[in-house]
Amino acid sequence: MSVSLKLEKLHQAFSEKCLERTGRLPVIEHDEAWPSPCEQGDVDEQGLIQWRAAPQQPKGSLNDLANALALNFPEELSVLFGHLYAGNLLVRIDDHHIELLQAWNEDDFSRLQQNITGHVLMKRKLKQPETVFMGLTEQDDLLITVLVESGEVCLEYVGKKPHHVLANSISEFLDKVTV
Repeated sequence: MSVSLKLEKLHQAFSEKCLERTGRLPVIEHDEAWPSPCEQGDVDEQGLIQWRAAPQQPKGSLNDLANALALNFPEELSVLFGHLYAGNLLVRIDDHHIELLQAWNEDDFSRLQQNITGHVLMKRKLKQPETVFMGLTEQDDLLITVLVESGEVCLEYVGKKPHHVLANSISEFLDKVTV
């Protein structure tokens, strides 16, 4: 199964779990100046809006960024961030609660690329293997990253080298996570 299909199925499972628990789709704080094609319905009394993953048209790509950084990103990375507009996914793998990052809108996809650039440049300055972050854990300083050279999904403390491989690829990672 393709990474895009796995991602769609993960979003579907996340939405269904939210519906089951709360009677609503996932919600996020609404920001009028930060609209997204995945917003659903009206803003509620608490200022929250429901969302459902929506296809990016055209699909986002990290190829230009990779070329600018003189890197070869795993193709799965472009799919992870450039296939859907969505809120972040709350998932689990092993004993870790993870917030899997997603692009909310086109501007967020651009901002994500700027943050990836800063992260890669920091790794170079520290003379560490280049990684791209893809998620956050319950620990403020512990990231989920993709090791650019191998495509492995790893745990990495901010400013440190990756120290634990969670999956050999983004595809395998998506197979392992649960909502």
